[in-house]
Amino acid sequence: MKKLQCGAILAILALFLSGSARAEDNDDANARREWQKEWYGGEWTPAYRKFMHEAAARERARWGHKLPKATDGKLINTDGTVTSAPATGTATAAVTAPVSGSTWVNIGPTKADVLKNGSTSLVKTDAGRPVAIVPHPTDANTIYVAMAGGGVWKTTNALSNPATWTPLTESLGSLSCGFLAMDTVDSNTLYLGLGDAFDGTGIGFFKTADGGATWAGPVYLGDSTVINDIAVAQPPNNAIVMVATNKGLYRSTDSGANFSLVSLATGQTTPAYGWKFAWGGGSNWVMSLEANHDATTGTTDGQVWYTANDGATWTRSTGMTKTTGVGRISVASAPSSRTTMYAMAAIPNSAAATDLADLFRSTDGGHTWTALNATARKVAYTNRNTESTAPSSILNGQGWYNHALIVNRTTPGTFYFGGALLLARATAATATPSYTEMTNWLAQFSLPYVHADFHAAAYDAAGNLWVGTDGGIFMSADSGTTWTDRFNVGITSHLAYSVGSSPASPGAVLGGLQDNGTRVRSGTTSTFNQELGGDGFGSHMHQSTPGTMIGTIYYDRIYKSTDGGNTFVSASSGILESNNSSTAPFNT
Repeated sequence: MKKLQCGAILAILALFLSGSARAEDNDDANARREWQKEWYGGEWTPAYRKFMHEAAARERARWGHKLPKATDGKLINTDGTVTSAPATGTATAAVTAPVSGSTWVNIGPTKADVLKNGSTSLVKTDAGRPVAIVPHPTDANTIYVAMAGGGVWKTTNALSNPATWTPLTESLGSLSCGFLAMDTVDSNTLYLGLGDAFDGTGIGFFKTADGGATWAGPVYLGDSTVINDIAVAQPPNNAIVMVATNKGLYRSTDSGANFSLVSLATGQTTPAYGWKFAWGGGSNWVMSLEANHDATTGTTDGQVWYTANDGATWTRSTGMTKTTGVGRISVASAPSSRTTMYAMAAIPNSAAATDLADLFRSTDGGHTWTALNATARKVAYTNRNTESTAPSSILNGQGWYNHALIVNRTTPGTFYFGGALLLARATAATATPSYTEMTNWLAQFSLPYVHADFHAAAYDAAGNLWVGTDGGIFMSADSGTTWTDRFNVGITSHLAYSVGSSPASPGAVLGGLQDNGTRVRSGTTSTFNQELGGDGFGSHMHQSTPGTMIGTIYYDRIYKSTDGGNTFVSASSGILESNNSSTAPFNT
């Protein structure tokens, strides 16, 4: 069972002030969600989210001039000094030292020189979790990335090394993104939905007509608080915009100015929980949803629907069934043959590592589906290893959380699917596909490194394959054979659980990051190295001896450093609950 990877994060630093149980140390994102509900007396209502969003926007308007502004990948501080994002390799970029008074400086993390995870050390850089990667349709240099807790970032020199990134949504009142989509006619027009499915407290739908320089909104979509996908119709119907939310499907016919709720007779009384769209060519689309998403036992009733009129009316597909039940579903169509589609479906409410219900194929634009029997006993990876032997364990008990699916640009019989520990490729995807592991979360088994927990995938104008994971964005220029992490450098988007510092050394900082370990700042740079792997939770620094630090990971495993964070050793002696899955968590 995977224990070093977590699903989601509470974007609430008050986590460490609670007197109740620390549910996040159970490595269970669902438990963390329940903990958040308990802390707040229930899940934030749409009305309260709107109130918080508007309050944040007012604070930004009032105090935003005291925050650094970004341009061309550089942070322009209020005193006129410039902080550059460091290039790949050894960090040499100087960062303005902490100052007294009211000026705030972004100190990162923007990169890492080393990522330690147990006995593994990698010279790699990770970033926060992307929910969407949006390449320009004709310019491979321009890429947009929307982060679950870090807002939207843009590069216009992706083919350079290093690429430089600019944040675009610092003034929207929330950095919790749900999805980002580009207009099919005007590449400067993009649509952004706030509200991540797992952690976010953002809300509302925004639009930019100038490549992210300015944004209009928010438009609130009923009582929805999550936006999982946005689809823009093809010309001449590109004024039609469809949005998959946690409270049903919303549709606009005036480029996002107004929306109406689309009726879907799912057979359940609760609103449909929309997940993904796939374009079938022309005015044809499919959408995956869960009709009973909130069910904690039994089935969440995963379904696929199709439309031939850009979402005005919908019909339920057939064939998307398994004896195990079907929960969350991802769908994708082949760019070279839009009526060829694939789906990845999870078993609902399953804690088993083998929680893939199946992979499915459609050759009629998603009207009917056929199971590929990827979970059959004899199906295995062509390069199976001791950690991962077969596609049945691709989701590794987190089928509600980590999904990525994309079809090869030129070969409709080849597709890629990502889950918890790896990205896999299916070839000859008809009745008996061949499956191959393409990546590994620790660069084991002669496989290239890509961080665990996959969430997004896209092709850019040059044919490069991009994926998004809990550790940021990764790109392959050779169909998944090799991968680079260099595009994470310069993006400040990690989801922070805690920050530790000391007045005895103001420049020294460490912090706990969701699925990106415990990071220690390198000198006074924006480089933060991962000294403890997995999820970094509580962290602290001695107030008079800053070289003494502590960090924690799942099940309240406490570690101590006395050399400024270069090495950590276990420091849980005498705490019986520590590293005990039945008695942890406790309040650190």
